Amino acid sequence: MTHCNKFDDVEDIRVCQGDIDYQGIVKHINDGVVIIREGTIVFANNAFYEISQKKPDQVISSAFSDFISAADRERVSRYCTEQLFTEGISDRIEFVMPKENGEAIVMMKVSVVECGGIPAILGALTDITERRKTRVKLQKIKERLESILHSMNEVVVSMSPDGYQILAINPAAEALYGVPLRNFISGQNHIMSFVHPDDIGKVRQFYDNLSEAEFDGAQYRIVGSNKKIRWVFDEGHVVYSTRGTIRRIDHVIRDITEEKKAIDALTRSEAKYKDFFESTSDMAFTLTEDGNFIDINEAGLKLLGFESKAEALGSNVKNFYVDISERTGLLEEIYGKGHVEGKQVKFMNKAGEIIEVAITSRAKMDDFGNFLCHEGIVHNISKALEDQRNRVMRNMAGGLCHYLNTHLMTLSGSKEDLGQDLISLDKLVEKLANGENSPVILKQMQALMEDVRFFNEGINKAYERISEVTTAFNKAFLYKEESYSTKTILDIFKAYGYEENDLL
Repeated sequence: MTHCNKFDDVEDIRVCQGDIDYQGIVKHINDGVVIIREGTIVFANNAFYEISQKKPDQVISSAFSDFISAADRERVSRYCTEQLFTEGISDRIEFVMPKENGEAIVMMKVSVVECGGIPAILGALTDITERRKTRVKLQKIKERLESILHSMNEVVVSMSPDGYQILAINPAAEALYGVPLRNFISGQNHIMSFVHPDDIGKVRQFYDNLSEAEFDGAQYRIVGSNKKIRWVFDEGHVVYSTRGTIRRIDHVIRDITEEKKAIDALTRSEAKYKDFFESTSDMAFTLTEDGNFIDINEAGLKLLGFESKAEALGSNVKNFYVDISERTGLLEEIYGKGHVEGKQVKFMNKAGEIIEVAITSRAKMDDFGNFLCHEGIVHNISKALEDQRNRVMRNMAGGLCHYLNTHLMTLSGSKEDLGQDLISLDKLVEKLANGENSPVILKQMQALMEDVRFFNEGINKAYERISEVTTAFNKAFLYKEESYSTKTILDIFKAYGYEENDLL
């Protein structure tokens, strides 16, 4: 304890006599210095005037409590009293000091001196407002970071550069590995102990190389406490100190099991699609909306008559439509509904052959819903349509033949009966020529003539029916010679034993 025996007035500042030798030094130090005796300020330096924003005559002989905020006043007064009479308590206290433009947070380091035989408080005050604001700001940032880390699904772990000791780890580790977080912090468990046995060598190499690589990632399997295997992606990066040494190595470990399954499924699907694309006998294609070829398979090259894929990729599908308006309707449906199925159009290949095809296609879009292109299959249905037409012709010809046969039977029967009647008439005429003349012969001739007229009427009716059928057939179908129909009709007649020469 410093002892002072009397006080002198120096520049209206009352100080302890024992401190006069240090007055010049104290006045110019950066910390504010005060001596408080019985609650009153008896000495203050320039730094204290700056901190309190008061003039010397407003400070000296004033109550120290006037420089303390109302909220802290009682606490600080009690602390100062305890300092005078109690040992072993902290020599520092923080409080808020009111200022003209706000408040200042100050820290006062306290020691006890004796002035005029009375114990007094010697306080060294430091304005820690900015320091405290920085500390509060850093604390808030730390709390936000901790909140983010605690809410993350990814495991975030910091390790020492040597030995990979776990320094910190977030709660997501419990969900991924299936053990309490405290097991990692205590060292009872380590993330390396959960690595799949078949991947442990790869993971150790990844960890060992991180110090040199500074940043890297690895994909591997882990086996949780429930024995389930999961895939993770581990990103590690080196954190340096201000001196350039490695402070720690941070890892972010993300569960990619479902993502891996989806990628593997997509890979298998793409492999199947590629296999189908190349092996199908139908034309498989990918086109821009304008009709330029992006891709086409071997079957498509053959269908359209391309000599190479390079030639196809430099061509436009518009050049192969017989009726370009069919493509307009096709595109409206594809980019309107998103797909089209079995749309029939006509192509003309490079050799000039007309090909009837059925197109099944779907539009492809990007992540924003914009159309990129369309892809699909072109199935050549020319042969199928020809076969269908041939079946129609055969069925139609069969029905027609059945109808005509009915009337032909009438003609055949009338022909035979008419022939018999003519033979009988010839005999009667011969009798008349030989001089026989009797009423019996005349009656017989009259009866035969009635029969002839009857059969003639039947022949006329059958002829009319056949004429009606052929006339109606010609009007309905507007006959036009086509190779497939001619061949089909010839096949029908050949099936009944006629040779081609017999039909010419």
